[in-house]
Amino acid sequence: MAVNRVAVIAGGDLTDTELDLIRTGTNFIITADAGAMQLEKAGIIPDLAVGDFDTTGISYMDRLRKKGVPVLSLPEEKAVTDMHFALSCAVERKPDEILILGAMGGARFDHTMANVGLLEWLDEQGIKAVIIHRTNRIRLMSGPGKMTFTSIDFKYVSLLPVSKIVSGIRTDGLKYKLAGESLYRGDTRGISNELVKVPAVVNIQEGICLVVESRDRIGE
Repeated sequence: MAVNRVAVIAGGDLTDTELDLIRTGTNFIITADAGAMQLEKAGIIPDLAVGDFDTTGISYMDRLRKKGVPVLSLPEEKAVTDMHFALSCAVERKPDEILILGAMGGARFDHTMANVGLLEWLDEQGIKAVIIHRTNRIRLMSGPGKMTFTSIDFKYVSLLPVSKIVSGIRTDGLKYKLAGESLYRGDTRGISNELVKVPAVVNIQEGICLVVESRDRIGE
């Protein structure tokens, strides 16, 4: 069965692997501000571009419109970020999953943190989402819940509590096994577990945590 996947692209750098995901693995592409410029370099035309375009310059909107791209212009002073608004547009399409790219690694750490925080907002909307950037893949898990890992492309798995306590954690296929235990926000016990087999599984009973899959190098 085909997955209804929407890609939302911010202005960060994109790898060839990420560009392939956009070309072959998505049904609809939305860019936030300079995300459209990143796609243009790769010869990809978005289905919708949103933002205040303070990064690219206002004239860039006309360039997109001439290419037939629908543009939603946002004021520079607003209550949400361009990325948040773009994700709102993605949610309206009722996707099975939202793929978020170009959202990490920029000069503005506050925007990076805000983008990661939006995973919780998406979870509240009932939407699965994943942030992918070079050496990391980030998802949010809320209990009771189960997450399965089917490849070892990202061999390290870290569980970072968002709620004060994440309890009833059970793992299978990870080097350091958890058997009904708890992790606490601010503690580092859940960092850098490792996949030893696939499929591997993490279950949690209560709480909310970020699941960060990592590798030290691209193509490791």
